[in-house]
Amino acid sequence: MRIGELSKETGVSERSLRHYEEKGLLPSKRLANGYRDFDESAIEKVELIQMYLQIGLNLEETARMLRCLEIEPHLYENPCSSILTLYEDKLNEVTKQISLLSSIQTNLQKHVSLLKQTKEKE
Repeated sequence: MRIGELSKETGVSERSLRHYEEKGLLPSKRLANGYRDFDESAIEKVELIQMYLQIGLNLEETARMLRCLEIEPHLYENPCSSILTLYEDKLNEVTKQISLLSSIQTNLQKHVSLLKQTKEKE
């Protein structure tokens, strides 16, 4: 499939797809006319790249994850140690962020409540 079609299928811009290709994350073949040609597996790969970026991995870490998945196709049966470590690290980061956001939420709720009480007294 051509890059425009892959972009439509995944919701990822053509520019980002080209960038992923340049970084070696998303291989493609070139047609005789020079257009990129991606196979059907590119959709799943782009979705994985997006998921890794959303959880805060950079492109280098994402590339490591993808290489490990290619080496260990049965990820959840026999995890690659680097993926397990990276997942655990990211899980710890997310847990800390959730805790911080929960604390911020509690403080904001207190301030909103106090401001509402003050407004009602006026």
